[in-house]
Amino acid sequence: MMPQSSTNIPYEKLPMVDLTAPKVLSRRNRAENSATQENISQDAEDAKIILRYAGLEENLTPKSIIEANEKYMIGTQPANTATTPSESLNIDMRQKSVRKQHYTRLLVFDSGLVFQAACCLPLKVLAASLDGETVSGKILFNSYAEECGGKLVYEFQGSGTEMIVDIKRGESTRAQRLIFRGIT
Repeated sequence: MMPQSSTNIPYEKLPMVDLTAPKVLSRRNRAENSATQENISQDAEDAKIILRYAGLEENLTPKSIIEANEKYMIGTQPANTATTPSESLNIDMRQKSVRKQHYTRLLVFDSGLVFQAACCLPLKVLAASLDGETVSGKILFNSYAEECGGKLVYEFQGSGTEMIVDIKRGESTRAQRLIFRGIT
């Protein structure tokens, strides 16, 4: 069983997304990483389990799960621009034999909005905005283990129609921007 983060963490005001951050091209070949129906089912099952760890037992309907309308990589301002050779080698030497879950989605609950993500690296929300305004949020669950990858469940206060979330994966100098529209 994965360790669970404390749910007694107070809400914190997140930095606004930098709409002027430059888009960067991904070097990944997406064709070789396309998800099969089995992968999609495994991701859905993993997402359900992680929500339980986060203390969210509410029933989800297809209408309450919002997929990103847009997602792309942006440049961020790293605290240290020097990358050590070992960091780049670790990325290339990752085992590819066992597929780790990969998903990002926004969940609309009666109590508010919850962002959920999983990938092979540790995850952190860097910035967010809701209808162009600052938003507060808190981590409900955050874990990373080599064998299962990174898992994140993040709750936002408020409601709106468009949410932008910038998420950092591992020690990358880039962030993934996710834009969710049509939230009700």
